[in-house]
Amino acid sequence: MSTGSSTVTGRAGLWAGGAAGSAVLAGLYLIIGPWVARFGGAAELAVSNTVAGLAIIALAAVRTRDTGPQALTWILPVLGLWAAVSPLVLRYGDETVPSPGAVAGNVIAGVVVVLAGAALLRRRRES
Repeated sequence: MSTGSSTVTGRAGLWAGGAAGSAVLAGLYLIIGPWVARFGGAAELAVSNTVAGLAIIALAAVRTRDTGPQALTWILPVLGLWAAVSPLVLRYGDETVPSPGAVAGNVIAGVVVVLAGAALLRRRRES
C-alpha cells in the first residue's frame, strides 16, 4: 500500500519526466528542423537551432535525474524563448529568409520548451 507522499512524489516525477521528454522532442525538432521545414538559405537560423537544440536536450536529460546540476534548469525557458524569437531576430543579409513553416516550427518548439522549462523549475522549487 502506498502512502500519500509517495503518490505525490510519483506523480510529480512522472509530470517532470513528461516535461523533460517534451523539451527533448522539441530540441530534436530544432536540430532536424532545417531539413524538415526547408529553411532554405537561412544558415544562421539553422546553426542557432542546432546549438539551442543540443543544449536543450542536454539540460532536459540532466534534469530528469534527481542528482546533478539542477541549478541550470532556468536556462531551459531562456533557450525556448530564443528558439521562438530567433527567426524574427536574426538578420539574414544576402541569404534567403526562412519559410513560414520554419518560423512556425521554431515558435511552436520554443513555446513547448518554455512551458516544459517552467514546469521543471516549478518542480525544482517544490522539492
